[in-house]
Amino acid sequence: MPTVIDPQAVSQGAPGSPDPGVGAAGAATSPAGSPLPPLTERQRAILRLIVQEYVQTGRPVGSKGLTERHAVGVSPATIRNEMAGLEEAGYLQSPHTSGGRVPTDQGYRYFVHHLMGAVELPSVDQIMIRHQFRQVEVQLEQWVELAASVLAETAGIVSVVTAPRPAVPRLRHFELIALQPRLALLILVTHESLVRQVMVRWPEDTDQESLSRLADALVSEVRGLTADEIAARARGGDGPARFVLGQLEGTLRGLDAVGQTEVRHSGLENILGLPEFAGADAQGLLDLFRGGAFLGAVLPQLGAGPDVQVFIGDENPADALRRFGVVLSTYGVDGSVTGILGVVGPTRMAYGRSISSVRYMARLMSDLVADLSSA
Repeated sequence: MPTVIDPQAVSQGAPGSPDPGVGAAGAATSPAGSPLPPLTERQRAILRLIVQEYVQTGRPVGSKGLTERHAVGVSPATIRNEMAGLEEAGYLQSPHTSGGRVPTDQGYRYFVHHLMGAVELPSVDQIMIRHQFRQVEVQLEQWVELAASVLAETAGIVSVVTAPRPAVPRLRHFELIALQPRLALLILVTHESLVRQVMVRWPEDTDQESLSRLADALVSEVRGLTADEIAARARGGDGPARFVLGQLEGTLRGLDAVGQTEVRHSGLENILGLPEFAGADAQGLLDLFRGGAFLGAVLPQLGAGPDVQVFIGDENPADALRRFGVVLSTYGVDGSVTGILGVVGPTRMAYGRSISSVRYMARLMSDLVADLSSA
């Protein structure tokens, strides 16, 4: 079950605070499903330091190094004993015989839910991101492209963003452009400012003047209608008007198909240089982040609502994602328009930065979509 990050839970990780449990699953459990033992304050502090150091360096963390770099107040021997206890409990593992430890998936989960605390993107980053969005046109597809680029840069890993899908697409505007005597271009704009262009083979010779006159006559009649509503009007029409209404209906229904959902991604180069992915097949990773496979894996697991959700390692539903950490959120207008955005990286990711980046971008994109929908 994914970890759900509640932005209101400001007391997470406070010294002496009780463990709040992992997401909706309740008490922390081992991969086998048995309850994990509670941690002492010292163990919590040591686990926090180990996660933070390993995220920064990618190297196993030893007891001697911890006492040299941090004022832990106890001897290396005491740290070693505590690390051994954390390993036995399933929070750490020893990848080599050197004595250094690294977090397990369960260790990362505990850190995210109990030790990290509430995180917000620094105000200077928020201001910079909003400034970038003010520089582009008021067009949803450009916002989606920019969101993918900015999110990858801000979090430092791979971003994934889908355009928001309306529960029921509605037409805002359309135009007809003559290309040849029997070939025209239909440009359709939805209420959410999604733009689709479709080549239309005309049943008889026509010209631009006739197409413009036909579009002008129909556009006010069908503005704000769904595919079903346009189909009902088409049944009462005839000739070229009925033909155009049929094309509008079909294009809107195509927008409503799940298979048409496109995933924009950015930042693949951010993870190809990491030791976890040394020698990885770049094309394989690229295919992983494209639409069908990725969405098919995460959509059934993604809960409704604005909370950021975190899938770490074996929490990911698809085998291909179990070497990754995935941080996702929905955005849009509740009940009518919803998109997905998030980041994908190694389980050794900077979860605080990733979660705060995804949360802020989801809020920003929701505001933008709401403004479009009310226009």
